[in-house]
Amino acid sequence: MLEAANRQALTQQLRPPAGFRLSHAVGTTFTLDMTSALSVPLSFVAGSGEEFTNPVAVLSALRKVSDRVDIFCQAGHIKAPTDASDLLALLEPMVHQVSVRRGLFHPKIWLLEFENDTERRYRFLCSSRNLTTDASWDLLVRLDGEPVQHAEDAGPDSGPLARFIAGLPDLCTVTPDAGRLARVRGLASRLADVRWDLPEDIHRLAFRPMGMGEDFEQGSIVAHLRDPENFVALNNKTGKAAFLGYDKLVISPFLDDKLIGRLQDTWTRNLYVYSRDDQLNLLEQQTVADTRTSFKAFDELGIPESSESGQDDSDESGLQRVADDLTGLHAKAYFCDYDHFTYALLGSANATEAGFTRNVEFLLEMRGAKKRLGVQRIRESLKDVPFADYLGTGGAARSEEDVAAFRLENALREAAAQRFLLDAVPDGDAKNTFTVTVSHDWSPQPEFTAKLRLLSLPQPSAFVEPSGGQHEHAFHAIPLADVTPYLVLTLDDPAAGLSKSTVIQGSLRTDPAGRLDEIIARQLDDPQKLRQFLLLFLTPEDALPGSGTGAGWFAGSGFGDGSTAGLFEAMVSAMAGADAGSVFPDLKVVMDRLLALRGDDPEIQQLHALWTAATEALDIGELHGV
Repeated sequence: MLEAANRQALTQQLRPPAGFRLSHAVGTTFTLDMTSALSVPLSFVAGSGEEFTNPVAVLSALRKVSDRVDIFCQAGHIKAPTDASDLLALLEPMVHQVSVRRGLFHPKIWLLEFENDTERRYRFLCSSRNLTTDASWDLLVRLDGEPVQHAEDAGPDSGPLARFIAGLPDLCTVTPDAGRLARVRGLASRLADVRWDLPEDIHRLAFRPMGMGEDFEQGSIVAHLRDPENFVALNNKTGKAAFLGYDKLVISPFLDDKLIGRLQDTWTRNLYVYSRDDQLNLLEQQTVADTRTSFKAFDELGIPESSESGQDDSDESGLQRVADDLTGLHAKAYFCDYDHFTYALLGSANATEAGFTRNVEFLLEMRGAKKRLGVQRIRESLKDVPFADYLGTGGAARSEEDVAAFRLENALREAAAQRFLLDAVPDGDAKNTFTVTVSHDWSPQPEFTAKLRLLSLPQPSAFVEPSGGQHEHAFHAIPLADVTPYLVLTLDDPAAGLSKSTVIQGSLRTDPAGRLDEIIARQLDDPQKLRQFLLLFLTPEDALPGSGTGAGWFAGSGFGDGSTAGLFEAMVSAMAGADAGSVFPDLKVVMDRLLALRGDDPEIQQLHALWTAATEALDIGELHGV
């Protein structure tokens, strides 16, 4: 079951089955790297030959599928990119920051719905992986499913997953539009009739969302670890009489004495704990001294130490930037051998009290035969992962620097959860420039220095004074394409010598007409890019390599020689597609905008003439019902 040496990119797991296209995708993450989020749409149109390094390909993929993708992430943990691309603005409709009343929003799942005419397929990914570029070692469980005609043939019970998905919009700091709300909840409602294929060697599985009010049945390991006094363990007993098996194994980058203590029950013979050296040091000495428990620490192999509470490099002011990501170990998994079975938990929850009682998390609870899935077999598979015996004794205290980093992160999360309202007003007679005003009532604590700016422009920054009441910051002469609801908040702690930034999702109350079109026009600033965009956009999402409309055809289409070769064929093919009615009006905005900007360019005129002929043919066909 646990293929520890098998490494795959998340984007590989998102790709639709052959012949299918994306209908809807919902993803969750704790930390969001905006540049990584740009790669997600590419996963759904991989047959077109797009590459992440090609901004025109990314633009095409975003225009195709961004209305069918929703990503929910923890407010205060959207990473501020060092060089903000114009394309980040196109993430606005699909990225939603959330805030929960207690704990953190920490699940890492993807629910995908694919379609082929009337046929539907589903995929669920439950992992420990954030949507970032970090090089950590994570685990992922993939389930594939399809709808069945009779409800009794569906399973495992998708009810907890459906309720989790349906409840996500309620956590957003900026409410998604009505159309997105309906699509997310519509997706959740269709899960009741899905039959999921279980992973190899697993014969029982349950969805376990935590922190969203979901109740679990007696006998659930998740429920027992969360509340051992009121939920029975595998031996149907609670409290000190509870028993989860003689042999147990835990993989978790963060852990605490309470959760480890619940696994060190009276009858435990062997508890194997795989974690990080710096976190094992924080356990109490009596926890580490337990002779039934052995500890192994992940060997970073020279990777610079960094965690969600660790330290990164210094900025230009000399303050040390707090790192956003964890390198090395990031996987979370739990295995318990009981009788002839092994019970497993995989997902997002660390082996901490907060992970099981306060955070919003998601785990899969599974059962399989011990001879195929047992703790000793898992230990054998982990020999391919760089773990070494832990030689410490525990009992260390958190450093002052770590405590200060936690304090800084908490302040950023609190700030990001507040309402930031933006208005864009035209700058007098200046063409396509605006004054953007940011209004909010958040103030930093006196020990912090706070700066706020628009994500799209590195300067200027406005200082936020540590005083109560309403704050208002005005940014002048902002080009139309740089108007954005995304803000970058930087908090400095001079006394601790620390600094950290986050992207905040504000509400753009007055959104200038044509803003996103202006961004697209700025990307397609020459005829070759425009031709490339059209070829990519017109290629079907489910095109297969070698099908005549995939990467091989694209490479030989002739756009490199300055001609319009291949575009006519692509337009004719797209006109026959089921999405022609939505694809062509969408591209008309791009064509008209480019003609307005560069109408004197003969190649732009030629492309527009070809485009006009295609759209007129489509209109005639619709008029006559062809």
